[in-house]
Amino acid sequence: MSGAVDRARRARSLLERLGSRIPGLSGYLDRELRREVDELLRRHVADRLDVARRQVATRVAALTLRESTKVTQLNALAMRLDSLAQRLRAAGAGYAGLFDAFKVKEEQLEQLYAVDLDLAETAEELVAVMEGRKEGWEGEAERLAERLRQAIEARLGVVRDVLNAGRSA
Repeated sequence: MSGAVDRARRARSLLERLGSRIPGLSGYLDRELRREVDELLRRHVADRLDVARRQVATRVAALTLRESTKVTQLNALAMRLDSLAQRLRAAGAGYAGLFDAFKVKEEQLEQLYAVDLDLAETAEELVAVMEGRKEGWEGEAERLAERLRQAIEARLGVVRDVLNAGRSA
């Protein structure tokens, strides 16, 4: 994710670059930039989960009545993907002011970036599995959905660690 921050930093307008020379303003701009990149990434991952969910729905529609157990399994997967996407979208409100209120260490940011990268890569892997239409894709999709859930929990854990460290400081 630090590569995305660097790219966004280079793309700043002249006014933003000028403002970054003012003492104190640079840190504010960096926090804003990190927030924007974070929000864009979470929105992108949630959108990819929506793509996978729609692909599951398409496959459910193609099933016959004799495959009712598979319909139930796939509907549960679709609901799980929808829930994960909504959790990612809702995470923005809690994240927005977090790093303003608490001093965040570079290692904590790196942990958050590693989790975010895992989220993005796993979402892409899930979409690829859905598009591949290979036999037994359901189990692989379930495994990836669980990996996404764990990554979201890990992300929340990093944020909780930041909050707890900030409260004890």
